[in-house]
Amino acid sequence: MSDKSKRTSPKRILDILEAISLKPDTTTAAGLSKSLDIPLPTVYRQLETLSEEKYIVLSPSGSFIPGARMRALVLNSLAYEPQVTRRRAIMRKLSGELEETVNLSVADGAKLVYFDRFESHWPVQINLHVGDPLPLHCCASGKLYLSSFKRDAALEVFRNIRPERRAPNTITTQKKFSEELEAIAARGYALDDEEWFEGMVGAAVPILNKEGKLCACLSTHALTTRKSVDEVDANISYMLSAAKSLEHMLFAD
Repeated sequence: MSDKSKRTSPKRILDILEAISLKPDTTTAAGLSKSLDIPLPTVYRQLETLSEEKYIVLSPSGSFIPGARMRALVLNSLAYEPQVTRRRAIMRKLSGELEETVNLSVADGAKLVYFDRFESHWPVQINLHVGDPLPLHCCASGKLYLSSFKRDAALEVFRNIRPERRAPNTITTQKKFSEELEAIAARGYALDDEEWFEGMVGAAVPILNKEGKLCACLSTHALTTRKSVDEVDANISYMLSAAKSLEHMLFAD
């Protein structure tokens, strides 16, 4: 039996969903038809079904991207990740090296939410919980996430947020935020110098998939009574090393 004859409708739907998940910026109907060797009328039919069921949506650029149901499916599945013990071990090691709490956050539509967290031993902690949404304009993970966007798209999000001043150093102007995104892109990680909470500093580094796209943020934060932002920055090598370990664990063949 030929490969083509094995391509049942369910298999084709799964192939289309996988392609959209891996390269959402380039997944047009014509592109999917060519890359997956599926007749264009069939691709249109499957895309229509997936769109109606909210597994995918059509972006303004004309490509198909994951929709609400696909994102919910992925996020809910993370709790049952087979490698959870190894992931937690990497986070525990990093927390010990930094002597601070470390967090993992993932995108959920227009939001960035905490997914996992390993607490440090300090009795005074910032009251944040798994599942809490993060402000995109003032925390290290949020800024890092927006720095992965095309600049015009990131600034559009910034304008739509209507950023409020939450701490002494919160960036509220488009010009300064654009400069901040440029600095983050140049150094490869983000810092929070009392921009989210007064008396708190932090840092976030990216976790990249095989395509080099940001899929999660690994972050830490500390009270200024314990560390300055420069001291957090000085320990960034530990965070970058942990991020590489997580990438290898999550995406290695």
